[in-house]
Amino acid sequence: MSTQNTASHISLWTDLTRRAPDEVRAAPASMLGFASWLRGDGARAWCALDEVPADRPYSMAAIVASALQNGLHPREWERHQAQMREVAAELDESFVPKPPGHHNQRDAPRAQPATDRPAPGR
Repeated sequence: MSTQNTASHISLWTDLTRRAPDEVRAAPASMLGFASWLRGDGARAWCALDEVPADRPYSMAAIVASALQNGLHPREWERHQAQMREVAAELDESFVPKPPGHHNQRDAPRAQPATDRPAPGR
């Protein structure tokens, strides 16, 4: 999510928050709050957080509330995203997820020594 695509995110998360039953409303409401904050609409962000059921604390809602309470500007998100891209670019290739079925050489099964005995069950 970025400041350039908040309108589509607000539309999506508004619809999902409206449709979600109480037991799962915290997630889309929190994302709506985040998208609203990122757009610079603190009032809408607070309204979204009001949709998080009080008996179901949700960490993303707490993060958005903290950003709002502390007056964190949305440009900080963009700045941190840029930093994370730089860090990711510097990571060793071994940290990059491999596609299913890919095996590292060290993960490959070791060849068994040849024997004159047949394999079990033969």
